[in-house]
Amino acid sequence: MKDTLLLALGGLIRKEISAGQLLQHIVDVMAEFMDADRGTIYLLDEACCELVSVAGHLPEIGEIRVPTSQGVAGFVARSGRVVNLPFCEDDHRFWPSVDNLTGYTTRTMLAGPLHNGAGKLIGVVQLLNKRDGIFSEADQRNFAILSEQAAALLEETTLGVSASPLATTAPTAAPGEPEAHSLNIGEGFNRIVGRGEAMREVFRTIGRVAPMEATVLLRGESGTGKGLIARALHHNSGRKAGPFIQVDCTTLPEGLMENELFGHERGAYTGAHTRMPGKVEAASTGTLFLDEIGDLPLTLQGKLLTLLQEHSYCPVGSARRLQADIRIVTATNRELERLVDEGRFREDLYYRLRVVQIELPALRGRGRDDLIHLINHFVTKASRRHSRPVVPVRPDALSMLLEYHWPGNVRELENCIESAVIFSDLEISPSTLSLPRPDATRKVRALSTHEQAHQPTSSSAPEPVDFGRQPTLREIEARYIQYLLELYEGNRSACARALDIGRNTLLRKMKDYELE
Repeated sequence: MKDTLLLALGGLIRKEISAGQLLQHIVDVMAEFMDADRGTIYLLDEACCELVSVAGHLPEIGEIRVPTSQGVAGFVARSGRVVNLPFCEDDHRFWPSVDNLTGYTTRTMLAGPLHNGAGKLIGVVQLLNKRDGIFSEADQRNFAILSEQAAALLEETTLGVSASPLATTAPTAAPGEPEAHSLNIGEGFNRIVGRGEAMREVFRTIGRVAPMEATVLLRGESGTGKGLIARALHHNSGRKAGPFIQVDCTTLPEGLMENELFGHERGAYTGAHTRMPGKVEAASTGTLFLDEIGDLPLTLQGKLLTLLQEHSYCPVGSARRLQADIRIVTATNRELERLVDEGRFREDLYYRLRVVQIELPALRGRGRDDLIHLINHFVTKASRRHSRPVVPVRPDALSMLLEYHWPGNVRELENCIESAVIFSDLEISPSTLSLPRPDATRKVRALSTHEQAHQPTSSSAPEPVDFGRQPTLREIEARYIQYLLELYEGNRSACARALDIGRNTLLRKMKDYELE
């Protein structure tokens, strides 16, 4: 019995699957292992004092709500004890209303509590009708172990802090402290933390779009989690058993990108001694995710359009067209409409990519509640990763985190919290937060929006650049990049965010302008 559920389902906690999928997998495995005909997982809705079915074998109805004062499930919720009923109709705790509603006849039952790591009840799991008789005492002991594993498995996911209608009235826990309410499941996705309306809208869109074959364009600033959303679309689609292949359109020079995508035939060029499949072939039966699509070379955009329209392609050095059984998801933080106007992105490809668009909100627009939940999540995650105790966030440090505008979004927040956890002993204080100096932040804000050039006021800031009367665009870009490198003390990721480009694009420009 040791780690039965973890061995069967452990891989799922590393995937962006929906809450419904994970819970259904758990109840399926438990029912199969215990040789039960049916199973149901209920989560506690504290506001209504009800247990709400969120996964199970309920073909007759979509949802069951059981008051905590009623039935075996209610007794388990109140007592925290496992119950084994060999003859349900003879037990006064049995509540026949559910059978009357579904038309199903419950003869035998195992029911047990789900507790979080702090010992707080989060739900109840029930198994109905042992297939070869009644549940034995050994079955009851094994069931209790499985119930503990199920609760522990859920706590290893991020679903405990995702958006959920079951927790809309629950208070927010202080950073670094356990959640004060029941486990939130609802419409969330594992590894994607968010409970505000902006993220709930994203979740609803994923739930609707993921099962379809439509091409999806993800839009949003750098660091908003476009890669996580792309994987969620894959893991919740009919192609989830196939591969998920990611290509960053900024990582390779233009001359190698075609080879990366489409592969090459033997003898296609000097040194091509064997046939090499590309990413399109590698993604067969699965999903191909093209990140930073706005940086795809213009020479390849026509071939991508053909791939989208005809589902076929030619490897380098071949005249033979191959079929592509893939779904394509793309992402960008660029303004594609402007690139189309400038002739740097094909208009026909632009319209073909945006069959479905999902706009990811910037962190500063997701609200205080989402930010606090992300801080909680990253404190716990970093503490586990570095074997550090979970420490509280001091109020003045929390104020700094809430007031900062997070140009690098969730990625920047995660890096900041991880650094703070490493350098904090008893608490996270302002001195442990690796946030930019306020004066530098203000100047980069002004420069990145191209509103006007401000003179640096800090003695530690770089001197203003004299651009001369007629500098070339290349000179202006090189000098501006140099300015930001000095301003951010060589932090290339921060410079890339200020320029609104990918980090690899910045590295190429630095090499081209000999700024290294």
